[in-house]
Amino acid sequence: MKEKKENLRDTLSAQEKAAITRDLFERYRKGNTTREENDIIESLEKEVIPEKEFEVTGDLIQELDSETKDFVFKQTDVKIEGAKPTAKKRTLSPAVIGSVAGVVLLLIGMFVFYQKRYQQASFTPDLITASASRQYVSGKSIEHVTLPDGSQLSLNAGTTLSLHEGSVEGTTREIWLDEGEVFFDVKEDKAKPFTVHLREGLTVQVLGTSFTIQSYKELPFQEISVLSGKVKVETSGGENIELIPDQKATYRESEKILTREKVNSAGRSAWRTGTIVLENASLDELRFRVRQFYGKEMIFEHNPEIMSVNITFNRDTSPGEISTEIAALYHLSYRITADQIIFFPKDS
Repeated sequence: MKEKKENLRDTLSAQEKAAITRDLFERYRKGNTTREENDIIESLEKEVIPEKEFEVTGDLIQELDSETKDFVFKQTDVKIEGAKPTAKKRTLSPAVIGSVAGVVLLLIGMFVFYQKRYQQASFTPDLITASASRQYVSGKSIEHVTLPDGSQLSLNAGTTLSLHEGSVEGTTREIWLDEGEVFFDVKEDKAKPFTVHLREGLTVQVLGTSFTIQSYKELPFQEISVLSGKVKVETSGGENIELIPDQKATYRESEKILTREKVNSAGRSAWRTGTIVLENASLDELRFRVRQFYGKEMIFEHNPEIMSVNITFNRDTSPGEISTEIAALYHLSYRITADQIIFFPKDS
């Protein structure tokens, strides 16, 4: 059997082995690998994935090559010069092992993948140390997702969220929202509460309800608004509040303050149909929504005394229309360029 395995490995070209390994990593990234393949990759991860950020250099690749060669052959019954003996042996498919160069490609891919995850999701250790079994990422359009438990999600543009193995297999119901905006319509299961983990250690727990979470990194707050049912929001320090329909919780990160107030929850989730409803919104949120909708930066050539913004617009609203409304509300003039809307004081 050993001789047959070595012969099969020898028949694969370096390009074939590298292609197989890249395919393995891509399927792993999408959550489409088998349990055995996950075990292999996670073993590699625990052996060599660094705990700190890194730069991919020639020296790093050489180090990976050396460490990977020793590790891969520890896991097989193949003896090579320089490999350290191990009491635990297991046989891996040569198609999975590939060449050492192919495995190095895999590890570099994992390094880049995990480094991005460190940068984007450093708020929750579980998201780093446990492999995400499934990840959903929306681009510039709204995406609709059905979770394994039957819950329905709508992801606004620029959203990334992850499920881990327990949620995929149905033993738990937990989601890690890296960034973005999501409308949740959660299927009730009293035995398994539905939990959403946010940055800054914030958690949202429900049984069966519908609600919206807004958690964009460039905005200085996170917001949870309830359309139906009941939601509990809890901070990392143990402070918690319960929300009922048409209430929202706002967590302001700089002050570490969690507040509750009334809200038009239907309006807060209207983005699902292409409408943005801003009620007592900050200038930062207005700028963000305009950039999200139109790809244009709002520039004020003076310091506007805008305490709150109340405006509604949709995909059919042109940049000129919304600019005219803002200008009228705050006695400004404006001009529109290819990538900016510039407001300036109106001549007296």
